[in-house]
Amino acid sequence: MLKICCFMVLLWLPGCSVYKASSDSGISVARILKCKNRTDLLACGMEFLSDRVLPNGHYVEVYRGLASKSGINYLRALGHGVLDVATLGVWEVAGTPIEGYMDSDKDYVIATVTYPNEDSEQVEKIDIQTTQK
Repeated sequence: MLKICCFMVLLWLPGCSVYKASSDSGISVARILKCKNRTDLLACGMEFLSDRVLPNGHYVEVYRGLASKSGINYLRALGHGVLDVATLGVWEVAGTPIEGYMDSDKDYVIATVTYPNEDSEQVEKIDIQTTQK
């Protein structure tokens, strides 16, 4: 019975810090560059910021989206899980606030999208910049 209880506790321990480390609600630059029209940009989670018409007649829109985290999310989550088990859950006291802080320091992707004219839906060019907050 004791073995079963210990096993159940070990399954329950990996908690919030593991979830926070592995979650990623952002948009990758590669995904944005695949967008071919306004609908694609909005569907992948980009937020419209501004627009303008250039002197040559081209139409430019600026979008912002939450950048996806680096590809090491799952390694961090694995590390949190191992530390949770090794410390019998005590790591959650430190790990969850650490991941919460890392989540509060978000990067954004700014996409400057150029269309041939104001009535066009088809993207001509996408320029990408990344910023913090």
